[in-house]
Amino acid sequence: MDHAEQLGGAQKSLMELLAHLDRNRFEPMLLCTRGAGWVEREELANEAKHPVFEPSAVFEQRRDDLSASWLQSIGRLTSGMRPVRDLKRALERLQVDVVHTNTLKMHMIGGAAARLAGLPVVWHVRDILEEGPALEWLARAGRWAQPTVIAISRAVADQFAGTDLEPTIIYNGIPLERFTPGAPPDGLRGDIGLRPDDELVCVVGRLTPWKGHRTLLSALRQVAAERPRVKVLVVGEVSFWEADYEAELRTLAEELGVAERVVWLGFRDDVPEILRMCDVFALPSADEPFGRAIIEAMAVAKPVVATCSGGVPEIVLDGETGLLVDPGDDAGLAEALISLLTDRGRAREMGQRGQARAHSQFDVRRVARMVQDVYESVIPARQT
Repeated sequence: MDHAEQLGGAQKSLMELLAHLDRNRFEPMLLCTRGAGWVEREELANEAKHPVFEPSAVFEQRRDDLSASWLQSIGRLTSGMRPVRDLKRALERLQVDVVHTNTLKMHMIGGAAARLAGLPVVWHVRDILEEGPALEWLARAGRWAQPTVIAISRAVADQFAGTDLEPTIIYNGIPLERFTPGAPPDGLRGDIGLRPDDELVCVVGRLTPWKGHRTLLSALRQVAAERPRVKVLVVGEVSFWEADYEAELRTLAEELGVAERVVWLGFRDDVPEILRMCDVFALPSADEPFGRAIIEAMAVAKPVVATCSGGVPEIVLDGETGLLVDPGDDAGLAEALISLLTDRGRAREMGQRGQARAHSQFDVRRVARMVQDVYESVIPARQT
């Protein structure tokens, strides 16, 4: 189950997971909101996609809007009752054996539907929540729904310390056959206005404050003083509730004097090709739950500069497959980028080690096998 109307990393990971489940063991069915265009992705057959519920007010609320108080949050919570009812009916009609929820809101709403239908539920938790109402409500929902929890990193799992939930850590994976080293397509540089001798740093991810784009722009001014041909490719777009954020970033780039060094690419279907074109991948986020784009870059044999925050240190081996800096440290970020743009031999070795690590740890087929084992562990408990 997934409630999102827009495509993000969680939705990509879900679709790729479903595409790689063993059809001799499981028949995946995606229950989603009506009007979610991302479900048209080809990883799953159309007959396995079930738009079940209409977007409700609860899906439009940000998690920060929840209050710790039941009375203050009751209006928002009751707006989710209709999706609960619709999901319960769909689960019964489709004769589902196990429910897998993919987003924070679906953990609560889908978990309620599963509990009412008498079904085991697996929460695939992909978020790190700050201490506060959202985490408290998730813990309350867990006590009632009694889910089996998959966490995509140790950093995600750690937030459940002190609760009755004991997550199984299963890292995200990617389809490695799509992310391979090599030369980018002819003409790609020219198509996006780049010169052959430009040095390229790439960041891929939703345009949202915690991804650290501001820090990267500040670092870019320092990098440019040492590497005058450097440019940053920004791949990603804003979510509907952050519609003004790209404009804020563009204004900051102007104020910092680096606007001509930033290429805003928006959403791209050709991320593997963009990554092949780049020299260094950067992700300066804070409390990153995992960092799917990092393993995509590693698989393409690119060195990574990221932050020692959240789940990132579980992916990037500092000094081996990339360099880690503190979140918000623009000077440290600039120094790391300059070092890899200057020492191409070291950058190439890091990229090669990163590629080997991606293949050993982050293949989506490996992830699918591990998730299937979790399914198997909960289904018999319901049938005995």
